[in-house]
Amino acid sequence: MEPELDLNRLRELQTLLNAELPAIVRTLLDELTRATDEIEAAMAQGDLAAVALATHAARNSGLMLDARPLLGALADIETGARNHDRDVACAGLIRLRAAWPPLRHRLEAEAATPD
Repeated sequence: MEPELDLNRLRELQTLLNAELPAIVRTLLDELTRATDEIEAAMAQGDLAAVALATHAARNSGLMLDARPLLGALADIETGARNHDRDVACAGLIRLRAAWPPLRHRLEAEAATPD
């Protein structure tokens, strides 16, 4: 299954950001990887405040890509964390674990193309 992803949004930003598409994708890939790692660690520790912060950061990067399955999972995690509802946050985390790997692989491929 191909992850839902809109690179046209990033192509439009190339001039504004003064960066080539692969460099922009690499930055977003790094941000999303860091944030998803932080979400996993904070959930394991039961730190819902840290979960909410990391999820918010991930959502900002996900919005740049318009990666809807990822955004839906992150919205559930953030809502659950902010409402102190671990069950909702955990359900979102399950969806994140399904959505993130294929998206990560697609971003890695896009980032690997020459500038």
